[in-house]
Amino acid sequence: MAIEALVPVPDDAVAEVRTATRPARTEKLVVGLLANTKRNAPELLKAVAALLDPELPGVEFVGPVVTEGVMLPSAAQLDDMADRCDVVLTGLGDCGSCSATTMHVATDFEARGVPAAAICTEPFLASASAMAARRGLPGYAFARVAHPVSSLEQHEIEERARQALPQVLSILGIDALREAARREELVAGIGEVAG
Repeated sequence: MAIEALVPVPDDAVAEVRTATRPARTEKLVVGLLANTKRNAPELLKAVAALLDPELPGVEFVGPVVTEGVMLPSAAQLDDMADRCDVVLTGLGDCGSCSATTMHVATDFEARGVPAAAICTEPFLASASAMAARRGLPGYAFARVAHPVSSLEQHEIEERARQALPQVLSILGIDALREAARREELVAGIGEVAG
């Protein structure tokens, strides 16, 4: 008697996907917040948004929008947010399946040309990384915070948001923009001193 093993993913080659071009500005960005149905996902995204607000002049937030599916947004939700937002924060990956679906959503936005920063907790990094690779983005960067989030009180959620903030700024390219602006100011200052 032969045993047949079934693998629940296609065995065909995964098409390579490129990450979306990061914003060329920090002013007046529209940041979408797309939460899955995981408990405290909207609260975490709102806490990160509260920290982003003073970092991004004139920022506007859309959401948090909660996915229409159990963990995945509808195509209409993805299209609407992709049309309205410059960047998207998504999450929460706080278990195996929600970490994988969080990466699925982030890579959907990247494929639509919208930079995304996904947030997952540390025990499920392998699940999130595997989904990103399966979706054509091996090594895709995402924000990693301590576990858990879904069972936390508000002050603890705010601590997780503080952990996520520097990673989100880096993933979205905001840190690189700031560094380039600092270099330009330094070069301009040297030119003024020399002149």
